[in-house]
Amino acid sequence: MKQTARILAFLVLAMAPLGAMAATTLTGAKKTEVINRINKTTSQIKSISCSFTQTKTMKLLNDNMVSEGVMYYKQPDKLRWEYTKPYQYLFIFNGQKVYVANKSKRDVIDTRSNKMFKEVARIMMSTVTGKALSSATDYDVAVTEDAAAYHVSLVPKQKQMKQMFARIELVFNRKSDMLTEINIHEKNGDRTNIKLRNVKTNIAVDEKYFAIP
Repeated sequence: MKQTARILAFLVLAMAPLGAMAATTLTGAKKTEVINRINKTTSQIKSISCSFTQTKTMKLLNDNMVSEGVMYYKQPDKLRWEYTKPYQYLFIFNGQKVYVANKSKRDVIDTRSNKMFKEVARIMMSTVTGKALSSATDYDVAVTEDAAAYHVSLVPKQKQMKQMFARIELVFNRKSDMLTEINIHEKNGDRTNIKLRNVKTNIAVDEKYFAIP
């Protein structure tokens, strides 16, 4: 259960302020058009390589916690999320297996026998690839736009997720329809903002990044 809590804590990424740009709420045909266009773009992504900066704001602390790392994704079900600064922590999702490691501990979990980790893997994959936009059974979806981006707000419907998340927000660049930020409001008021940088898609990604010892 402690290891499950660590994974869920990693997923609890709460939303940081996104600036003062005026936003317009999209409805009806316009909302559907934007979602379909983003889905079309993300469906063509075979692989992703990028770096990221994560800023965690905790309700009970005055200081922000900033960390950096790298992410690799490969269709259909391989994801590596690795923190490199100021600490080292690694998550690998590879098919039915989840690998979690830091300097002192390593664990391998079979998601076929652990429904919680299976859900964690599914949420991570759908968030990174943008497929969560079409998950009507999991989220209520709202879309706003400003001059630079589309902001897709995902409010969890499932009981387990509702207990943790108030809202997940994915930010997509208007010109490329590519994901640039992952933001989530946590139920307890903590907030985190993850910015993706140096994003490269449909490039060769070595299988070694997804190898589970």
